[in-house]
Amino acid sequence: MMKHRPFLLTFAALAFCSAWPISDAFAAAQPIFWSALRPADQPKATVPLSGKPVSGPQGETLAWHGEEHPIELTGFVLPIDQDGDLVYEFMLVPWAGACSHMPSPPPNQLVRVVPQAPLHLTRMYETVTVTGALQPGLDEAQFFMIDGNRVLTYGYSMSYAQVATATATTDPDLLSLSPFGILPR
Repeated sequence: MMKHRPFLLTFAALAFCSAWPISDAFAAAQPIFWSALRPADQPKATVPLSGKPVSGPQGETLAWHGEEHPIELTGFVLPIDQDGDLVYEFMLVPWAGACSHMPSPPPNQLVRVVPQAPLHLTRMYETVTVTGALQPGLDEAQFFMIDGNRVLTYGYSMSYAQVATATATTDPDLLSLSPFGILPR
């Protein structure tokens, strides 16, 4: 019996660990605000009142490097890959209208999201909370608008994200940046 004991202990440990619910990984997600994605010395983004893009590189410094821990972030959906009302990939942006009707936010205020399951979009710029591992890294994504294709540089991505409709938030950046006042306090 003693020579089989290490095998049995290993087998028992593997069986116990494999029975642990995988979805609990998201249960301990840390809620973060948009300000956590930019350096402390970078001023808060503001809704540009003109349609002119801001000149020069801005917002390319990524402040979030906690990719080993799941997070929750609330923002507005800007579809990148969509078929009808099903969205397979989207940008999470800090204000409604960002990127399509006005200049885009800086890269460190854009998150490319691939949801676990396609998102059923009920309206443009729907407010959602995404949960998952936030990966820093500058990259580009292309999406189609009525007046043609547009390329966005984004600073973060989240794959296999859980997505839920948001009804309220306490993020001061998101509230002050929404020109439509969609989110109640």
